[in-house]
Amino acid sequence: MGVKKLHSIFMRYMMIVAGGILLLVAVNLGLYALGTSTGFVIPATEVEHSVTSAKEKIQAASLFSEDDIPTFCDYALFSSDGSFLQGTLTQENAASLWKAAIIDGKESLSPYRIAVISRESDVILLQYRFTSQFSNNILRRICPAADLLLVGLIIVEIIMLLFLVSRWFGKYTGKKIDNLLSVTKKIEEQDLNFKIESSGIFEIDRALDALEHLKQALRSSLAEQWRAEKMRQDQISALAHDLKTPLTIVRGNTELLYDTMLSDEQKECADYIESSSIQMQNYVQTLIEATKSKESFPLKSQSIETAAFSQEILMQAKGLCAVKGIKLKWENRISVEHIVIDKEQIIRALTNILSNAVEYTPAEGYISLTASSDNSYLQFVITDTGSGFSPEALKRATEQFYMGDHSRSSKSHYGIGLYAAKLIIDLHGGQLILDNSTETGGARVIVRIPL
Repeated sequence: MGVKKLHSIFMRYMMIVAGGILLLVAVNLGLYALGTSTGFVIPATEVEHSVTSAKEKIQAASLFSEDDIPTFCDYALFSSDGSFLQGTLTQENAASLWKAAIIDGKESLSPYRIAVISRESDVILLQYRFTSQFSNNILRRICPAADLLLVGLIIVEIIMLLFLVSRWFGKYTGKKIDNLLSVTKKIEEQDLNFKIESSGIFEIDRALDALEHLKQALRSSLAEQWRAEKMRQDQISALAHDLKTPLTIVRGNTELLYDTMLSDEQKECADYIESSSIQMQNYVQTLIEATKSKESFPLKSQSIETAAFSQEILMQAKGLCAVKGIKLKWENRISVEHIVIDKEQIIRALTNILSNAVEYTPAEGYISLTASSDNSYLQFVITDTGSGFSPEALKRATEQFYMGDHSRSSKSHYGIGLYAAKLIIDLHGGQLILDNSTETGGARVIVRIPL
């Protein structure tokens, strides 16, 4: 398929329109000429000639006969004093015709012409149109002027031609432009595994070539970005795992030191070493969590008993609260006996949420944990008595590494807990809802897991 330019396509469109108009005019004029040659259409010149011949014939005849009146004429027969005797016109129309022709001396009464035939004892007035007419009476009543019908038909046919050709032209060019839009949409969605086909139009192909270069550049950029991100994650993960070994050695040797006789000063130093190694282990775990994506949370769903599951969550919550001496308010309203989930991952998600709640709850505060179920969801509501989420945190708290919530600042908060929890809950098809409690003023996190 050759490549065309837009101006060539437009010229082709104009030539088709011009050729179509000429063809329509020629066909209609040919049909009109055929109609006049067969007597189906009476030309205007023939109308005038027939009226003149009829006028001469009627004047020469001793007796008036309707057969001498041309079929395209209406007539009215009057006595010499102007009394209406007979005719194809109504008496009212005949009177108007008499007044116009005899009294006013007019030769026409729009849109008709008038022919006056004066005889010794009567006067005959003929009324006719000076235009091409159909010889058939029915057609002549429907359309008195055949030439006007011809012009009207040509105009209607030209309008239809313009509509059809424009529609064809629009569909043809629209299809080519749709190809351009389709390519743009795929690039926008970063779907780059496709081949750009030629549209056949030079100007559109130039735009497609530019999009092809953009696609290749974007593909290279994304591939490089993916490689860099993968390398970064692999390096962080490897480093985090490598750090676990020396940290384990440090903690192990610290525990051995406790088995020896230590002075107070030495014991204090050992305590510093142990607490610092624990903190470093938390940092390492944070690095490992940061390198994980959705693919790093493979689900192993199975049917579990909700009673044992809720007890395990309760034990985790008690352990977390005991670290800061925070009171736990537990309420279990789960009515279902079994649920199909990945227990370990869900416990992990809930533990992350509870850990955040413990971090932001003052020592004299409490955490409320309510478990319930209905026909659709297993639900956990965790409410703390801290400072609550800021408006910004309500929108961004589940983003990875989000640290912008000054109202809930914490030295041990790395922006990972809620992010990881949301990934796990999303994989279960559940919901993680953040808001603030009107009762405690603290944060409230709702976890819904579909049954």
